[in-house]
Amino acid sequence: MDAAPTRVNALLFAVAALAAAVQFVAFPLLVAVTPEGVAALLLAAAASAPLSWGLMHESIHAKLFESERMNQLAGRLAGLMLCLNWDVMRFGHLMHHRANRHDLDRPEDLGDGQSRLSAAPGYYFTLLGGGTLKAALAPIAVFLPAAATERIIAGLFGESTPQLRDVAVRAFTDPERRARMRMDFVATLALVAASALLWGVWWPVLGACILVRFAMLSILDNAPHYGTAKDSGNWAYNTTMPRAFRWLVLNGNFHGVHHHAPQLSWRELPTTFAEKKWRFEGSWLAMVLRQFRGPVRID
Repeated sequence: MDAAPTRVNALLFAVAALAAAVQFVAFPLLVAVTPEGVAALLLAAAASAPLSWGLMHESIHAKLFESERMNQLAGRLAGLMLCLNWDVMRFGHLMHHRANRHDLDRPEDLGDGQSRLSAAPGYYFTLLGGGTLKAALAPIAVFLPAAATERIIAGLFGESTPQLRDVAVRAFTDPERRARMRMDFVATLALVAASALLWGVWWPVLGACILVRFAMLSILDNAPHYGTAKDSGNWAYNTTMPRAFRWLVLNGNFHGVHHHAPQLSWRELPTTFAEKKWRFEGSWLAMVLRQFRGPVRID
């Protein structure tokens, strides 16, 4: 990795850290709580969430900084900004690459005999923040004995994906990872508790900021795959997005390129897209809004 992307990544990390510092510390200490101020804060929280996730995503693929140690440390700090656990998100994302559209990777898919009406509550809960909330709470499982963690994972994956289940069991029962997950989860709770004390009676505003960020990440999570076939392989949507806003999602609109070449950094995606002479599949905003059609049957 040359120096230029490293400097850009460091600058963007500073921007994301500043947004988190405003949410957790600066706003309750320095700004009067008014409806206009709270609205601006919530907007900033939503807008900065994809950037923080994008930085964590780059660290997951070891593309954020040159040093492996710095990659992991920065990724864990980015997770702390989002109240998410780096190891949990890393596991989920790498499984997404390993088995795109596996049984637990299709939240919009209707089950056998399930109607759209009966599936809608669960689907929209996942879409509007529930998916990220479940990921945020997942580290609770590693505070249990390893055998209990294994039973929980086995029940979650079932018998339909035995290979992924076995990988998950190994990941969540590994002593080093369990210790790291526990440490980061406790750090997240401490950060939220300390921030809530700073917010005082206005602590619900802090909660709203966290939930808004969860909602934003949940909405963006499955958007590049919504409605695609179970055997999509590496395929995902590449969509148009104004160049001025791409840094907010770290070129996440080139998701198809990322799936075909996950070894590329975010700055290399547009060039690779042009070199391959691929075509866009609509706009990024249309791709995101398409999910609000609700559950669909995927054959």
